[in-house]
Amino acid sequence: MSQSQSSFLGLLVKGILAGIVYLLGAMLTGMLFAALHIRIVSLDLGGNPRIGFLMFLLVTPLLGLALVPLARHTGGSRLLRGLALFFLMFISLGVNTILEMRIFLTIYAHGGALAAIFLVLPPALLTGLTLSFLLAQEPPEISPSEKIRAFFAARSPFSWAGRFVLAILAFAVAYFVFGSIIAPFVVPFYRAHVLALTLPPVSAILPVLFVRSALFLVACLPFLIFWTRSRLSLILSLGLAHWFLNGLMGMLMVFAWPTVMRIAHGLETGADSFVYAAALVFLLMPRQRELPVTTAAHAAPVFPS
Repeated sequence: MSQSQSSFLGLLVKGILAGIVYLLGAMLTGMLFAALHIRIVSLDLGGNPRIGFLMFLLVTPLLGLALVPLARHTGGSRLLRGLALFFLMFISLGVNTILEMRIFLTIYAHGGALAAIFLVLPPALLTGLTLSFLLAQEPPEISPSEKIRAFFAARSPFSWAGRFVLAILAFAVAYFVFGSIIAPFVVPFYRAHVLALTLPPVSAILPVLFVRSALFLVACLPFLIFWTRSRLSLILSLGLAHWFLNGLMGMLMVFAWPTVMRIAHGLETGADSFVYAAALVFLLMPRQRELPVTTAAHAAPVFPS
């Protein structure tokens, strides 16, 4: 076996292991919630609970694989990288998912949303730290604080403010553009209230959409700051992670939904994710020549983790 094949196989195994950690963490957290009598709303949405659980078992190990490219080339200490991965998962699988489900589904009409968000916290933390420690990085040449300082020193405060506003708008624009493309295929199911679905007015969607966009921006920022490779590689890595966490994973599991809905929403969230990742990179990630010169002499000493 060649070195490249061995390296690829190693990454494959580590990604699957990290996904299994999420699976085990989610199961243990669910058992803890049940023991504490914390109400957890069932998400089978009228489907067969056994099939739903089986799909969860099959799909969750893929979670780690989707995050491997992003985790592998993000710099900083292992702890910092692990926390960044955790926060991205928590925002995407927890906060974002529940915010969206609250307006497009009726299952949380009588509560349970907060418990569903915190159900994601322990497995996301375990998975982020596991993936970070499995994919060791070279010790950083400069401290995280110096890296952050150099990143924001590349532009003026006014320029950053405008770019952050555009970044928040970027997700909303992509959401509506690609959503309108698939609307003829999915809107009839929402209007027919298939499997607890509902179609809220745009006035109800917009505030939630901008909150989600702002949260995504905060969750993606560490990867923009600490990325060690090219801008294109970040677009692909961040787009893949965003797609799996905010669309593909769910569409692979909700077998009760009509196939046309799952395919349409899967393609839509993929387009959203890669366009949004590209917008973030071009708007917020300075080119190397724009960064101020930073040397190890100016940085605080950093010890290998």
